[in-house]
Amino acid sequence: MELSPTQDGFLGEIAKDFTFATVARLAGGVAARLAEEGLRRVVVAHDTRFLAKEMAEEAARVLAGAGLETHLLQGPAPFPLFAFALAEKEAAGFYLTASRKPAPYQGVKLRRGPGKPLSPKELSLPPSPPEGRGSFALLDLKKPYLERLAQSAGEMGEKGGVVYLDAMGGAGGGFLAGAFKRLGLGAELREIHPLPHPLFYGVDPNPVPENLNTLRVLLKALEPPGVGFALDGDADRLAVFLPGGEMLPSEGVLAHLREASAGREVQGDGEGGYLFPWHLPEKDAFLAALLLLKVLL
Repeated sequence: MELSPTQDGFLGEIAKDFTFATVARLAGGVAARLAEEGLRRVVVAHDTRFLAKEMAEEAARVLAGAGLETHLLQGPAPFPLFAFALAEKEAAGFYLTASRKPAPYQGVKLRRGPGKPLSPKELSLPPSPPEGRGSFALLDLKKPYLERLAQSAGEMGEKGGVVYLDAMGGAGGGFLAGAFKRLGLGAELREIHPLPHPLFYGVDPNPVPENLNTLRVLLKALEPPGVGFALDGDADRLAVFLPGGEMLPSEGVLAHLREASAGREVQGDGEGGYLFPWHLPEKDAFLAALLLLKVLL
């Protein structure tokens, strides 16, 4: 196994480094670590990559076989939903995603709890896949997450105009539409590449201008009021485009978010990730998008 460690997990090439045996070993190592810390509950989730669902099911079976109360989020789950699930279940987390990396790659983000990364340095992986397998419970928290999202966004006012969203075939398709419905927004949401796609429609799921030709062409022809958004593969990062096709720099996005948050804390990582500690202990691109509508429309 030649996985590359990351700050909060591992990354490898699917079928070469990141295999079902690798996933089982990772899950076994995580289970042992959580047991050492007295943690007994874990949520597993996955993005839209090739075999992500099946690998997530394998991880869930191994974690359950180790005696953990294991929940698997249904369908491709964006990272903000995964973070919400950890908070709701007071659980550790095992999330299969390679985020912005090209389609041939898969990885895992590990959490010992909501907003608490589990470093690879803290894990000791078994030399072979564990033999035990157990049963897991399916978990559907999309509706309560959208309710939390709408609550955190607050009063939106009368907002018109056009909002484009390129989900890039990642895990974030359809979620902003659900928030629009709950908030009763009058703006027209036009989604691009909303359906899950393991090859991300032929580009890397990194929301930078060179990967967003369709969105940029549409924004060039868009008259104000309007805005364009793009998500990365696991929907924890947001790119923002103005009418005319210009991408708003991250420092400008952060300034607008602080204005829209009315004094509440907002943190940015300089790479399109925005954290609202009063909402969730992890980054949430959907809340960032909703708050930006308050000042950009």
